[in-house]
Amino acid sequence: MRSAFPALIVALHALSLFEVSEAQAQVIPSAYTYVEERQEAGLFAGFRNAARGRFGYGPPGGQLLGARYGIELAGPLSLEGIVGTMHGMRDIINPGRPEGDRVIGEGDVLLTTIDARLKLTATGNRSWHGLSPFMVFGGGIAFDLAGASAAEELLEPEDVFEFGKSFFGTLGLGTRWFVTDRVALRTDGVFSLWQLDTPPGFGGTLYGFEDVAENEWVRALSLTATLMFRW
Repeated sequence: MRSAFPALIVALHALSLFEVSEAQAQVIPSAYTYVEERQEAGLFAGFRNAARGRFGYGPPGGQLLGARYGIELAGPLSLEGIVGTMHGMRDIINPGRPEGDRVIGEGDVLLTTIDARLKLTATGNRSWHGLSPFMVFGGGIAFDLAGASAAEELLEPEDVFEFGKSFFGTLGLGTRWFVTDRVALRTDGVFSLWQLDTPPGFGGTLYGFEDVAENEWVRALSLTATLMFRW
């Protein structure tokens, strides 16, 4: 009986060691990964669709190209700056012609926007399976760099639409996919607002228009993909 007792103690000790090692081997890796890099920059491409306003002389949208830079602030909050250019065409409208027959040509659009946005990340300073969804909102300025078209020379000066400069507001959703620690792919869907100034010829009574505001807000929706480099 005495000879069996030490053997029992040794067996119990070995069993406890086996259970500890087995528990350690069953550790499940977390789906969350900390994001260490604090800055990022990249180039994006996409498309924007926009409302043209009451009379249809505003830019309807087009191909969108640009660059963005971002820096992480604290927790889920970060700040980014974006420069984008939308290239497309818009209708040249003659207000003196009958409704339905006012388009007399097309003009180039090179709508450039410069804005700053705050980004709120759903997963904070971590990613979930490499994904990091976010919401952005901000504002800046929009202006058209395209020159006058040949069709506009047929209009009276007070009938010519000029985009000028306008406030540019944004609200959007997106996500980043961290391919590596240094490279990420990003997609954005952004709702935007800007203002169209009404040419004097459209706002007067010469052509029989009534209740025409001096300017109007129009909406736009853009979809972009960005290749980001992080450090």
